[in-house]
Amino acid sequence: MDESTEPAAATACPFCAIVSGSLDAAILYEDEDTLAFLDITAVAEGHTLVIPKRHADDLWQITESQAAAVMRTVHRLAARLRTQLHPDGLTLFQANRPSGWQDVFHLHVHLVPRWTGDQLHRPWVASPKPLAKLEQIRLRLAMQR
Repeated sequence: MDESTEPAAATACPFCAIVSGSLDAAILYEDEDTLAFLDITAVAEGHTLVIPKRHADDLWQITESQAAAVMRTVHRLAARLRTQLHPDGLTLFQANRPSGWQDVFHLHVHLVPRWTGDQLHRPWVASPKPLAKLEQIRLRLAMQR
């Protein structure tokens, strides 16, 4: 990565440092657009991060094609985790901005292999909402093809 052409946020970014090779990581996969490596603060064996190589703070800063590249790599790594670690399940997690629980400001997707009885828990409790309330929100959010 040529730091002279990257925004200031990217030059201080630990994930950009991994992409450039100036910070070591346990890299699992790399292609032209993405990089996958084991999370240094893993919450489970095989906890993997997938990032775009080009710095973007969050999902709102990447293009649809960059998002597709990240998801292709997520899909590839999910298959690898399944065949090599044989987890009972897999949790994907992607956070945006501090209010969304993001703490490293370079877009990344967590792949967390899960086993029955592990100590990870859902961060919220879901409860059904009235359909009338959902309809109000649907009218605000629905997109045309």
